[in-house]
Amino acid sequence: MKLILGTVQFGLAYGVSNTDGKTEESQVLKILDYARNNGINTLDTAGGYGDSEQVIGKLINKYKWNVITKTPNFSGKKIGEDQLRLMNVSFNESLNKLGSIDTLLVHSANDLLKSGGNRIFAEINKLKELDLINKVGVSVYTYKQIDYILENYKVDIIQLPISILDQRLIKSGHLKKIKKYGIEIHARSVFMQGLLLMPLHNLPSYFDKVYNNIDEFIAYASKYSMSNLELALGFVQSLDEVDKVIVGVNTIDQLHEIIEASEVRVNCEKYSNISVSDASYVDPSNWKL
Repeated sequence: MKLILGTVQFGLAYGVSNTDGKTEESQVLKILDYARNNGINTLDTAGGYGDSEQVIGKLINKYKWNVITKTPNFSGKKIGEDQLRLMNVSFNESLNKLGSIDTLLVHSANDLLKSGGNRIFAEINKLKELDLINKVGVSVYTYKQIDYILENYKVDIIQLPISILDQRLIKSGHLKKIKKYGIEIHARSVFMQGLLLMPLHNLPSYFDKVYNNIDEFIAYASKYSMSNLELALGFVQSLDEVDKVIVGVNTIDQLHEIIEASEVRVNCEKYSNISVSDASYVDPSNWKL
């Protein structure tokens, strides 16, 4: 099972297509049970996801989960003692809420690029040496960040954005490059916060410039008798380099659909023509909605 359950919706009203708001705890419990009973054993969270960690920690005792969480984002241009203290306080808070942590990711790769960024990494490795975590990783957005990380740090996991519309890291060769280092690749933003699952008439006007690409994606799904969800998920799941795919849900019904769709595999090269190279539209951190 390649799926990881993303949990930002458990702590925040998240996603461009989200009309349900923050997921109720009763629904979270049902989602966690259903996920675990269907082969999903890893959760992705962060201290910055509202009270997601607190909700998870309260509800996961029934099963053994591998939990991925993240460092806080650090302000300023350099990493000093204050930032290291903040990181350790944040980690201990996360550990207290969650009970155990499998993987700690640097939430913003740019923090490792700052002056003193190597100190963050050294501090995280101390946690690994103390057996408080098993794996160290980083969340990236761009190929430049990937190049810097590969040249300067030894990580176990790289989490990155990829979707049928966002094929930048495929076309640049960075997926293959990461695998040469023996690093796990975790894909996020596979539905682009639900954008790929929205009816065309509901698309925010901000996406007018990529309307035709999304229209073509929907046409492909129809042509090959797939739902939008099946094609969007099938595309990323079919990439040999991708080890895990992070999916977020608000309801158990959404998770059921995703698990059903997770069996779909496609020929990824067939869809290269609908990709968008402009990060303004495929990278949610750049959206101006």
